[in-house]
Amino acid sequence: MATQSKAQFLNDVHTLLKKRYKVKPESDATRLSVLEAVIYGICHQGTTREQANQALSRFKDEFFDWNEVRVSTVEEIQSALAGFPNPEERAQQIRRFLRQLFERTYGFTLDALVKKPLKESLKVLSEYEAFQSDYVTATVIQLALGGHAIPVDELTQRALQRLGVADADGDVAALRGVLERAVPKNRGLEFCDLLEELTHDTCVAGEPICPRCELKKVCPTARNRKDETSNTKAPKVEAKVETMAPKGTQVKAKPTQAEPQKPTKAAKTPAPPANPAKKGKPKGPK
Repeated sequence: MATQSKAQFLNDVHTLLKKRYKVKPESDATRLSVLEAVIYGICHQGTTREQANQALSRFKDEFFDWNEVRVSTVEEIQSALAGFPNPEERAQQIRRFLRQLFERTYGFTLDALVKKPLKESLKVLSEYEAFQSDYVTATVIQLALGGHAIPVDELTQRALQRLGVADADGDVAALRGVLERAVPKNRGLEFCDLLEELTHDTCVAGEPICPRCELKKVCPTARNRKDETSNTKAPKVEAKVETMAPKGTQVKAKPTQAEPQKPTKAAKTPAPPANPAKKGKPKGPK
């Protein structure tokens, strides 16, 4: 599939998904500070936007400030990540980022990077361990630095592989480049939201629910699964054919069990005439 055809295909995917799912329109209210975008990216990877928003709100409500989060235990930070997969790992990533930030800046703000060119800002951020994650990097570009980026986590990658857009080698950075060339910046956030809805609705882990998916007519995986289902339902005639003898051969009939014969009555012999003297008695001489 060429780049241009991928762009058209993804545009069709966007249109179909928009018919099924209702997402909030993009607005300036989605802009986060750089620090918040990092925390949000760590929380959002492999989860939903609603879960990430709730976690960010809990950090602000349950902790005095980000410094308190920095000096808290992993268990205390996990309290804001209730219901998340891998909460301990996420808590460790958040605390490690806050500690690195404080060691470098003696504060908790990176907003000066917003005014710098994107490449320069990313060079500064690459010094932090959290930015080893391409997903976190793309999230910060999209929600804080004002650039064009489409974060790709394992759920999005799985759906795009089934759609034939992502390669099987799993190169996330290359896949993100394809998406960013095909999807315009003004539709990037909405496209991400729609794909997220898809991955939690029908294009789930294990067996996807293709029959009720909005993309079943354009998705190669859905078409292949439909063909396989049709083949398994085809009537099997091989067994009958194997029992038929080749033409010209004599088939021995299977012996059948003889039915027990009922005893028959003996045949009646004709009775002698009642009065033999009356029949043909020879006449003697007078």
